[in-house]
Amino acid sequence: MSKQPKIASLSAMALAAMLVSGCHHKDYQAQIPYDSVAPLGTISDDIWQKQEENGEASDFVIVESEFVGSTAKLNAAGEDHIKQIAVRMASTPFPVVIQPSSMSVAESSEYKYPIHGNDDLDMHRRNVIVKMLQAMNVQDADERVVVAPAFTPGFEGFEAYRAYINGFRNNYNGRGGSGGFGGFGSGFGGGGGIGFF
Repeated sequence: MSKQPKIASLSAMALAAMLVSGCHHKDYQAQIPYDSVAPLGTISDDIWQKQEENGEASDFVIVESEFVGSTAKLNAAGEDHIKQIAVRMASTPFPVVIQPSSMSVAESSEYKYPIHGNDDLDMHRRNVIVKMLQAMNVQDADERVVVAPAFTPGFEGFEAYRAYINGFRNNYNGRGGSGGFGGFGSGFGGGGGIGFF
């Protein structure tokens, strides 16, 4: 026998051995018991619950727009909000967060624009909120009321302008805030009403 057929047959056998051994693997999925796999959603449920809890905590933030200008007096929305907070404080562990002021005029500034914070005003607002909560029978108000940034940032710049304009567009143009482009209740996305603008 010549060397060429021997080499060819040896290489063919080596190739066949590699192919056969390379295709063989164990079925590892068969070793996992059926009842050890967690039901659908159990891993992500903790994430959803944490997000819901964070959303609940943000209900206890008193934002700057709930005060009358650069004072410690709450406006009507702020008064309603503090009443809702007082009712819920007994059943929740969240702190009451007062957003720091940012619309004060700094005496040392050249142009006197109302764009500065005021630590004295912030502490005065905190004291007013504590007294209001204590008047509504919240015993631990002094320990739970803090001045800190809001959990969620508000709109700024272009986003704020657009939200402000959309608020007027959706609420004051005769559509009753129903949305869409529906004149006389039949247009694209219209929910009824007569659209004049």
